[in-house]
Amino acid sequence: MRTNCVKIILPVFIFLNHFIYAQKLNANGGVLLRAEITLGNQNQWLKLGAQGFGILNYGDISIESGLSLSIYQFRKRHTLKTNGLAYAYDFFALGGIGKNSNLLGSSLSQINTAIIFDPLGEGGFNGLGFGFSKDYLPKKLKSYGLRRGAFLMRFSNANHNIHLAFMNDFKIGWFNGAGTDYGVTGSLQVGFTKITSLETIYQAGFGIDLFTPRPDYSQSPRNTTNSDDGRKNVWYTLPPYKNLFYGNLYAYGLYQEKHFAVFSKLGMNSQKTGAYIQNTLHDGIGLNPRFPWNVEVPDKIYIEVGGNVLHKEVFDD
Repeated sequence: MRTNCVKIILPVFIFLNHFIYAQKLNANGGVLLRAEITLGNQNQWLKLGAQGFGILNYGDISIESGLSLSIYQFRKRHTLKTNGLAYAYDFFALGGIGKNSNLLGSSLSQINTAIIFDPLGEGGFNGLGFGFSKDYLPKKLKSYGLRRGAFLMRFSNANHNIHLAFMNDFKIGWFNGAGTDYGVTGSLQVGFTKITSLETIYQAGFGIDLFTPRPDYSQSPRNTTNSDDGRKNVWYTLPPYKNLFYGNLYAYGLYQEKHFAVFSKLGMNSQKTGAYIQNTLHDGIGLNPRFPWNVEVPDKIYIEVGGNVLHKEVFDD
């Protein structure tokens, strides 16, 4: 009798365990192929790219991750008028709580201006994570193709999403930057995204980007520019881009339909504001030398406009 009981209970146990497992574990994701053109007073390029984004849910625990690759031909980069062929990638992963299903975490990609989304996904997500990205630039810009780390936060409810992304080139723990402290050294982006129909989504937000040239470590930081009358240490910088600084503060927007997306950025390039932000960090947190921002330069308009043609596929398991 005992042997027969084991024979009956074991298959039932396996069936129930499989049923519970299948009910709790869910994966979904998507892929995106796109061609993009961007025109602006700091960047002008034609870009081809691919993005994959996936989510794994187990009960109320969720993990999501994305990988993007791109190749682009540019005619202007970091305000410099020069031709070249460049490559870029970014990767990120977050963990959190919620029945995550709308794929809006794909909006965290830093090299994509199009979004993978599932309009039928109704689950929310509250989580944080890390990422890193790298730009491979040619010729004289090669040394500015740096790896930056990212700290990411995302909060969503059904078809609405808010995200915060802080990017920097410092390296500490999971924050995997190159540890260089120049180039696109720091950025902050806060965005709101909403799915409005089966094929339509829009995004709005604001951002800050800081760019500084390479410091000259062979000289003592005794530059008088941005030194507060000699009270602060300031680096000298290396040619050929000794005076390449910008501090962009901008608002941005995206509108996307089934096979296309349009986007824009509008704001100001302010060396005075860029210096204030970076000086605050270098003086207070790191006690590092400053950079010789020319705070007397008048603010300039910063603008970018562009569009994508795209193909998106979403899967759900």
